[in-house]
Amino acid sequence: ERAAATYAHGPKDLPERNIVEDIKFAQEIINKNRNGLEVVKALAQGGFTDVAQDMLNIQKAKLTGDYLHTSAIIVGDGQVLSAVNDVNDYAGPATGYRLQGERWEEIKNIPGALDPNEID
Repeated sequence: ERAAATYAHGPKDLPERNIVEDIKFAQEIINKNRNGLEVVKALAQGGFTDVAQDMLNIQKAKLTGDYLHTSAIIVGDGQVLSAVNDVNDYAGPATGYRLQGERWEEIKNIPGALDPNEID
């Protein structure tokens, strides 16, 4: 299921799930007042050590508060990238990313695109 979710283009690419059971399990976690560390432990014991490590890294980020920074994301080995440590260098019009070359030609030539000069 993880591989399917990772590479899916949308919900139709995912295997069928028993949504009622998923919701019951989520509610059970809430009712038993489980915490993130218990989830990490259960994942590790269930053989999902890679997912457990990722969850542990998220819990660590919560403790340090790094996940609260503007537009923060957690990458790689738990490193947090945010507006604080990965500053946006945009300096106004004409200073940002510009499509060029082959990619610009590909986007310009979209079949069925309207010519702006022909729009009333």
